Parts: sequence; C-alpha cells; structure tokens
Amino acid sequence: MISTLRSSAAHVFVDLIDEPVLGDVDAHHLLRVLRVKSRDVVTISDGGGRWRTCVVDSDEKVEVTSEVFVEAAPKWQLKVAFSIVKGDRPEWTVQKLTEIGIDEIVVLAPTVRSVVRWDADRTNKNLEKLRLVAREAAMQSRRVWLPKVSGVVSLAQLSDAFIADPTGEVLNESHHTIAIGPEGGFVQEEISGGKGVVSLGDTILRAETAAISAAVLMSSYRNKGS
Repeated sequence: MISTLRSSAAHVFVDLIDEPVLGDVDAHHLLRVLRVKSRDVVTISDGGGRWRTCVVDSDEKVEVTSEVFVEAAPKWQLKVAFSIVKGDRPEWTVQKLTEIGIDEIVVLAPTVRSVVRWDADRTNKNLEKLRLVAREAAMQSRRVWLPKVSGVVSLAQLSDAFIADPTGEVLNESHHTIAIGPEGGFVQEEISGGKGVVSLGDTILRAETAAISAAVLMSSYRNKGS
C-alpha cells in the first residue's frame, strides 16, 4: 500500500476530487468521532482510483495539499456472489470482502436451500445498508477503488461464476468469480449450471467463511500475478 494512504489520519470519499466537499456524515465522523485536527493529513478519493491529500478545518472546509494521484485499476476484476444468511452476517461478509479487495460483491437471489428471503422493501433497504458498509470498510482499509455492491441477482444470471463446492477443483488464478451458496449449499442442478466447480478446502465451511476464504485466495493469486 502507498505509505501516504496508510499513514493518513483518515480516508474519505468525495464526489468531486478537484473541488472536494465533505458530506455531513463524513464531516461529523472526521471532526467529532475521529477528532481530526486541522494539521492532520487526510486522504480523499473519488472511488474511481483518483486520490489526493488535504487538511480539514473546524468549519468542515477542505483544503487540498497535493496533486491528484491515480492508482491503476487491478490487473483483473474479482467478484464474489453470496447467498443471504441470517442476522448481521451479510453485513460482516460485505465488510470483510471490501477489506480484502474484492471489486464486485453480488447478493444472490434465494436458491433452493435458502432460508432467508427478502421482500421488495427489505431488498432495497438492505442493499443500501450493504453499500454503506462497503463504503465505510473501503475508507477504513484505504481503498481508492470503491467496490460495487449489486443484487439481487439469480445464480443463472452469473454466467461467469464458478460454484464453490467441496467436489470441485482447487481454486487457482483462473477463477475470478465465485458463487457461495447458503448454509445447505447449492443443489446439483444449480451446481451444474455454473461455469465450473471450485473447492475451498477439505472441510465444510459456513457461508460467510467460504466467501472470505474465496476472497483471500483470489486476491492472493492476483497479487502474485501483478
């Protein structure tokens, strides 16, 4: 990671990198929660690879202190699609996938063995919440490329997805999109409809553990190939 990003007092996303303005929530977080001082270096990004340094005064005014830097997009995009599970585990999953560096996170529509099913109202509300979780996690992990959080998408729509299942081949650098099933896994018809089957190890993993394991392996291969 670039040292300036790592050492900054905070990292935040703005709509316009050339004329940055803090949103109310971000301003509160920087000045009231993190207690950033006017002399502290803060990094800002537009979420599309562009970033720069600045300082923020007590009136929430942003003063840029560097040119705009551009970080190239990853060599290849990584995508993880996961089935909805109970409780706050979807939020935890999105948070960790963002921290690891996944580029697109897809919430799968209910599959045969899915227990949790969102209605239309809950879907919109929960997707917005997951996008906020991803944004906050990207700030914490100093990402300058915001991940895309999309859904609800049927497994059949993911034509490039490899299905995670213990019967598959060991995950390698050719696997860029992985679909994770619900706690009971995918049924055989769903598995057969994917691009292929990949194994994440010899043990049966919880759904959220499988998503994180896939992300770590995929990211590791991409880093080696950079």
